[in-house]
Amino acid sequence: MFKVEANLKEIATRQLSQRRARKDGEPRRPVTTVNSKALHGLQFRATVEGHSFISDEGEEAGGHDAGPAPLRYFLAGIMMCHQVWCVKSSAVADVRLDRLEGEISGFIEAGGGEAGKEVERGFDLIKYTVTVESPDSADSIHSIVEAATRRCPAFVSASRSIPIEVTILHNEKNLGAKTYDRRRA
Repeated sequence: MFKVEANLKEIATRQLSQRRARKDGEPRRPVTTVNSKALHGLQFRATVEGHSFISDEGEEAGGHDAGPAPLRYFLAGIMMCHQVWCVKSSAVADVRLDRLEGEISGFIEAGGGEAGKEVERGFDLIKYTVTVESPDSADSIHSIVEAATRRCPAFVSASRSIPIEVTILHNEKNLGAKTYDRRRA
């Protein structure tokens, strides 16, 4: 069974207060800084705050498959940041989580364009499924997932340029899907 640390409610509440207290015009500081070094071919080692991880492309893309490709980290970062905020939001709201899992997929827009002319292509849709087991109500689960979509900087940033379709499964029941598309917000 998944367990939320006892002091997380206090930590998350303080963090949310600190975010609201920051005023426009105050000096900005980065949340974190990641460094990367080319190792060989398409393989890179990133380091951040005492941790390191390898990125590489698969063999079919010219790499050696020594680690996930960069886009995998991109999608995983969105999902795991959102999951952090699901857990923090559940702690703040006193919603019990017995299990929290996610699955995320990114879809790159079709090529198109004239022959021989390069066309910029990026993700045009992300689909993300949040799976929760909890004795709390479906409304409570909707509430914490919705709060996480507002509180998670990675999710907010991504949804400003890419629609993200979120499906919630609560105790094996599909609560439906909602698309977050902040491009026009």
